[in-house]
Amino acid sequence: MVMKMSSLYRALFVDDEGLIREEVSKNVPWMSLGYELIGSCQNGKEALEIIESHPVDLVLTDICMPYMDGMDLSKVLHDKYPKTKIIILSGYDEFEYAKRALQYNVEEYILKPVTALELGEALKKLKGTLDKEREADRVFGKMNTAYRKSKMLLYSNAMQNLIVGNKSEKESRKELKELGIELTSSYYRVAVVQLDLYTRDKVLEEKAKRESALMAFVVYNISQEVVKEYEAGYVCQGKDLCTLLLLCTDRKKEFEKGAWDICSKIVNELKETMHLDATVGLGSYVEEVRDIYHSYEEAEYAIEFRYVSGSRRVIEIGTEKIGKEENKALEQCIESFILHMKVGEFEKTAKDIDKMKEEISNVRMEKDRIFLYFRQMMDKMGELLKGADLKDTSIYQKQYEVLKEIMKDATLEESLERLKQYGKEVEDSLEGQKNTRGKRYAILAVDFIEKNYGDSSLNLATVCSYLNISTSRFSSIFKNTTGKTFMEVLIQTRMEKAKELLSNTDMKNYEIAEKVGFSDPHYFSISFKKITGKTPTEFARETRF
Repeated sequence: MVMKMSSLYRALFVDDEGLIREEVSKNVPWMSLGYELIGSCQNGKEALEIIESHPVDLVLTDICMPYMDGMDLSKVLHDKYPKTKIIILSGYDEFEYAKRALQYNVEEYILKPVTALELGEALKKLKGTLDKEREADRVFGKMNTAYRKSKMLLYSNAMQNLIVGNKSEKESRKELKELGIELTSSYYRVAVVQLDLYTRDKVLEEKAKRESALMAFVVYNISQEVVKEYEAGYVCQGKDLCTLLLLCTDRKKEFEKGAWDICSKIVNELKETMHLDATVGLGSYVEEVRDIYHSYEEAEYAIEFRYVSGSRRVIEIGTEKIGKEENKALEQCIESFILHMKVGEFEKTAKDIDKMKEEISNVRMEKDRIFLYFRQMMDKMGELLKGADLKDTSIYQKQYEVLKEIMKDATLEESLERLKQYGKEVEDSLEGQKNTRGKRYAILAVDFIEKNYGDSSLNLATVCSYLNISTSRFSSIFKNTTGKTFMEVLIQTRMEKAKELLSNTDMKNYEIAEKVGFSDPHYFSISFKKITGKTPTEFARETRF
């Protein structure tokens, strides 16, 4: 069966090798898979020139190309053409490339060499996604057209403009007055209702919008019924298919519980009658119409904390303890997790993750910031896997998929469970490479040095006491494992830390000496020159920014 050209998805292939372009163009059954290959080009710059005049649904690209490589092309497509799907065909299995691909919402990251059959399977899978989006677009467009014709749109736009602060108070009052609405209450409060299946990621959000438009109308209708029952204010639709509530009252104190009751009832009604999970963000009270948008901003911000607080609930920003500073305790949890993996104490890693959950829950943290910590954790696990010289590298390559799934997770609980599962797989891979007892001593000693190098009294006896091992046995083990003596590693660590401080701070030489564990500044200067060939002053002069 031959498909109509209009029903085919438009594809563009980008690779700097002419033979590969020819083989892919000729050997992949594009039309039978549902695609029209509109052309091929040899770099990202040429691809963008074509796309600007001939939009496409799919770009298949290599990474290493002249003028503009595949990663830079993916970034431009992600930013400028977010609906365009991307498949990367790469000869690189480095996780760094996969991480960047994750940022640009690449659909598939396929390692070369790839057969026509393998590529065909990827295209077939992607076509299913494109078909769903095309149908959802059609339904959404039809509904949107009908909705725009109704008078409700005028009301919704006017109310939304007031709540989100798109227009001045005077303009908003005028628009609402023409619709028979006058705001005369003493207090106002905004609530934002959002289905928990939505995500803030731009591309995923687009899919959610199209696939869930009908459910968003259901949320709007139920919210309207509840607010009407309480005679508490107005309801309209907002951005991202949220529903906005403008709660109005003249009796603030009596209405404190009422606002929570309204929001809770909406959440419960959606669950009981429609089996939909929703979260409500609740802003604070304001007295002036012109300040309503402040309450809206608080409500929107509160929604962001459902990842930590949990979904299907009402979140009031005033009740949340928000963490914005760098979290040292969380970093220590990650360090402990990695150390326990290094030394083979795998039974302790689950407790480290539980401790992470406790730290994150104690200080409310936005998902984007939490994700950075998770990514740091994955990077460190990747370094462990790299150093293990594994025969099967699939566990290492899986990091990209795990991070991608974590980005989609609705709650912290889901993400931590996913991390535990992946951590267990990493442990199983490392089990065969498990450290000998001697290597374990060396790893623990290096970690102890990293944490205590600033203590001028730190010496071989201190570490041996910590490890409960004799100095002679430890010295032999440490030298055999690291290739260096304990003092060589200690001095090297102190010198590296000193170089960092000399380059990045205005501290005096004697202050740095004390900071890195030298009680005698003169001895510090002699040691530094012996190691680096320069005095601390000379080094600082050359490297300090």
